[in-house]
Amino acid sequence: MKKRILISSLIIVALFASTSVAQADAGSDYKLAMQQYKTAVANWNLANKTNQENFQSAMQSWNTAAKAAGLAREEIASNFKRDAEAIKARTAAAELAATNAKDKKAALTAGKSEMDGVIATRNAALSAIVKPGPKPIKPTPAPSPTPPVKPAQTAKAKPSGSSVTKSPDAPKA
Repeated sequence: MKKRILISSLIIVALFASTSVAQADAGSDYKLAMQQYKTAVANWNLANKTNQENFQSAMQSWNTAAKAAGLAREEIASNFKRDAEAIKARTAAAELAATNAKDKKAALTAGKSEMDGVIATRNAALSAIVKPGPKPIKPTPAPSPTPPVKPAQTAKAKPSGSSVTKSPDAPKA
């Protein structure tokens, strides 16, 4: 009799111990997965932050280059406008000072060739301006890591006292 009690108690203990070990394993696996998830999230945040900082510095460099190119174009345009107005004024003065048609034509031709030279100088200066290149593209963040799934807890067996349900239409006995 004592042997039977001892064996049955060992079997019961073994059954409950194996489930608690399984629960402990699931819990420790979840804790490990959660730690890996936290590390992955930290790495993901760091990568996104680095990409954003690189984009901001590239954008700042691009803006600086674009402003420099714009200022250079404005300077070239103002120099060209100033030179063109001076040529027009000299040509008009030479045309007024000319006494005959041949002198007028020579003054206009000289003014035209001088204007062509200024235009060629302006075009060469504009082509020498360094272009800022394409605008940097904002980085798209990588998808975030997915959190681990929490293991389901084993449900305790409920005592089955009155599991039979009676319909309300059943006759009373």
